[in-house]
Amino acid sequence: MKKALSVILSCLLLVSVIAGLAACTQEDPGEKPTRPEGYYPNITLSLSNLTYVQYIPLLEAKGWTLINNPIMDLYKKELGIKFKLDIDVQDIGVYFDKLAARLATGEMSDISCLGDYYFGIPNLKTAEQNGLLCDLTPYMDGTDEVQISDLAHEIWDEAGADVFYPGTFNGRIKTLPWVTDSRGGAYSFLYFRKDWLDEVNMNLPTTVDELTEVMRAFKNSGEGRYGMVVCSNGMYAGENHCSVFDMYGAYPFEWLEGEDGKLYFGATDTNAMKGALKTLQSWYAEGLINCDEDNDIDVIGGLHYMSNEFVQGKAGVFCGSTSMGFISNTIKKNRDAEIVTTPLFAADGGSVKIAASNNAFIFYAVGKDCKYPEAAIKLWNMYTEIHQDEDYIEYFSPSTYENDKGEIVEDYAPEQFSPFRCGAKTDIEKSKAFLEDILAKNTTDFTAAQMKTYEKYWEAVENTTYKNYWTLQQYKEGGVLSQYYDLLENAEFVRSKFFGTNTPAMDKYVTEIEPNLVIAAIEIIKGHETVDYWDTAVDSWLAMGGREITDEVNAWWDSINGR
Repeated sequence: MKKALSVILSCLLLVSVIAGLAACTQEDPGEKPTRPEGYYPNITLSLSNLTYVQYIPLLEAKGWTLINNPIMDLYKKELGIKFKLDIDVQDIGVYFDKLAARLATGEMSDISCLGDYYFGIPNLKTAEQNGLLCDLTPYMDGTDEVQISDLAHEIWDEAGADVFYPGTFNGRIKTLPWVTDSRGGAYSFLYFRKDWLDEVNMNLPTTVDELTEVMRAFKNSGEGRYGMVVCSNGMYAGENHCSVFDMYGAYPFEWLEGEDGKLYFGATDTNAMKGALKTLQSWYAEGLINCDEDNDIDVIGGLHYMSNEFVQGKAGVFCGSTSMGFISNTIKKNRDAEIVTTPLFAADGGSVKIAASNNAFIFYAVGKDCKYPEAAIKLWNMYTEIHQDEDYIEYFSPSTYENDKGEIVEDYAPEQFSPFRCGAKTDIEKSKAFLEDILAKNTTDFTAAQMKTYEKYWEAVENTTYKNYWTLQQYKEGGVLSQYYDLLENAEFVRSKFFGTNTPAMDKYVTEIEPNLVIAAIEIIKGHETVDYWDTAVDSWLAMGGREITDEVNAWWDSINGR
């Protein structure tokens, strides 16, 4: 749910920040704005509809569009900004195709949503290479025309400087990032079949040795069972992430900062990598991870494959994040499979750092030919303000609202226009209070969609419709959500310092040399090579282009830090 909200949140900035930049076509003084900042002519914008399908009927019923809706009307009223949609398509896939084509030919709107990591990074690179991006660096410290508000600074400060890294070129900032809290997506938990733990009379492990014993007991408890499900691309961060590497302080495909202030590729930390690989090798040899001929760790499978191994009673342990979609499948497919979680623990018994993605979720850029780039800053300032001020709630149409006849109407909230927060930090106390409301059935502030979700939960609790441990326990004290909040408060998070467009050497070498590292890891885990073979694999990576990549990454890092 949080991930879904986060995706839709991004859209609001689409409809927010973007909302303000309107076109350089004709001067039209229009109505005098409420705020004294002055009038801005039409600013062209490139924007697509990121709203989920279920909200479309509501938006259509209200007559809302990308540039005609309460948020846009508010910007027009208060800042005097009019909007002209430059790429007028609703389908997000078609939008990004058209946007990429325009950027490739050297065209760019006054402001464009360049997309999330998947679309945004390549679009940033194309726009920069074609000289299309406005330099926003001066506005970070303020100009005669505009200052970044204290609240906007606070949000960026919470997120960290790395939200600007993807759009920083030669030390110049050229994006306005939409900030989210990426830590919730960190693969920071081990999921266990609790019914199996009860069957073998064992508790949740707190050390790697205890984890090994639990996995051994699982393997020996029934035919076809084994300990943990792992797949070959689990070395990469993302949905297939193998948290065993995190437990040893190894982050193979992250760029980390060393004590000398230089960046290094995580895979080149050979001591940490060999610690994790040695453990995985011993587990494989004993059959504690998937190692059958038809179900081996190098089977090309993603989250669906791994979760099915867990759900269908083959594996007893799974690496996962806070909100795992496969849990619902467990309830449907295997109602006897009880699930419990524990946060990751460090292999040496110390503290563990959790791998997480960058806080920049969606990227926006101002075109270099825009006459009024300061309008983007004013819109960002106002955007952060209105989402912290209850006086503006009427513009976001909560799911329970009063219509023009004075009637109380309940419907799905068009969350594209009503994010629940604007910032980089989860409000833990409010979140805990919300969980208490769920358990207490305090539905005062619940939306219709939330009610449908939690009615199922209450039914499960009261009528034991499901005996599934996850369903019954995730909201309670000690459940995965309370564990998650403890992690946010107490755990250290690791993010790749390099988060941006590929360097020239990466484009030249990376598709060949990175898979070689994965192959080397598989050979070691399967026992075809000794653990020390990792040194050879790293030396090969460096010789085949890795050293050149590292030099370019550090040249970029120096430019980021003004060196």
